[in-house]
Amino acid sequence: LQMVDAVHVFFLFSALRFLTDVAPDIYVKGGDYTLETINQEERRLVESVGGKVEILPGVAGKSTTSLVAKISRL
Repeated sequence: LQMVDAVHVFFLFSALRFLTDVAPDIYVKGGDYTLETINQEERRLVESVGGKVEILPGVAGKSTTSLVAKISRL
């Protein structure tokens, strides 16, 4: 996507280390979260550097799990 500068997949429970390093303008979480249920340390860190946390709703029939399954069949 042209409007996305980078995507980072991390395998740790918390993204604090990553967020500290990159100080994102926007930190996006999936619609299964709310501002109240995300990791509040992550939220505070992003907001402390002037970033914004956005919650995006899921799209019916689309998921990263199904995307990975499709890719693995290639």
